[in-house]
Amino acid sequence: MSSEFIVNDVVNGIPLSLVSSRGVFSKTKLDLGTKVLLENLILPEKGIVSDIGCGYGPIGIYIALKNPNLNVIMIDIDEKAVYLAEKNVKRYKLENRVKVIKNNILENIDIKFNGIYSNPPLKAGKAFIEKMSEQSYQRLETNGIVEVVVYKGEENVINLFRRYFNEVKVLKRIKGYSIIMAVKN
Repeated sequence: MSSEFIVNDVVNGIPLSLVSSRGVFSKTKLDLGTKVLLENLILPEKGIVSDIGCGYGPIGIYIALKNPNLNVIMIDIDEKAVYLAEKNVKRYKLENRVKVIKNNILENIDIKFNGIYSNPPLKAGKAFIEKMSEQSYQRLETNGIVEVVVYKGEENVINLFRRYFNEVKVLKRIKGYSIIMAVKN
């Protein structure tokens, strides 16, 4: 029995067929939080965006398919996730616009982003969101946005982002999930 799976879904008319495996989040199907985030993404017209905590790559791959004018940097600290994300980038022949990096959030990355997207790992907790909010603010272009999906704990996440961002709001709430957006003014 293979330890790899194929995750198939269609979001906003874009078919996804991604290689996944044991040991990564939502290994057999696209989780509701990610799906709600994808359905409510606000993408820049062009530029560079990041998928933080990319896992096997559904957010970054979807963004690259949805807007061919964007370059995507997918980041995860987990080696297996990076391996699978790279495999999916090749599967879609997106190597010219999508890069996968093994890294802790945005540490030591000297790129200015137009957008940053994430379905943060629950197990990483508040510390992950704190780091992500600070590092996102530092790495975003003016008018750049961050969009995250959180399961419960909406108020805590909003408060953490408000430490750095003046404009923070909830775009959507569904079944315990909240899509939170912050804009760098």
